[in-house]
Amino acid sequence: MARKWSPACLQVADGVLYYRMEDGTMCLIEPNPQQCVERGRFEQPDRTRLPAWAHPVVANGKLYTRDQDVLFCCDVKAR
Repeated sequence: MARKWSPACLQVADGVLYYRMEDGTMCLIEPNPQQCVERGRFEQPDRTRLPAWAHPVVANGKLYTRDQDVLFCCDVKAR
């Protein structure tokens, strides 16, 4: 079954594409010229129903995403 991809905002950090769909879903994608290789996916907690267009930011091992007037932070540092 093929994955459904929606419009999204992208960020590249530490060799990973952070692909944030407009519904708030965050996908971690391995860059590969042959195919799209998804390495993980998670849903943002306490998500609004409005489209998410703010670009994700990765800094100091943290992933920052904004949903309207709320800022979320996830630890994405490799362990």
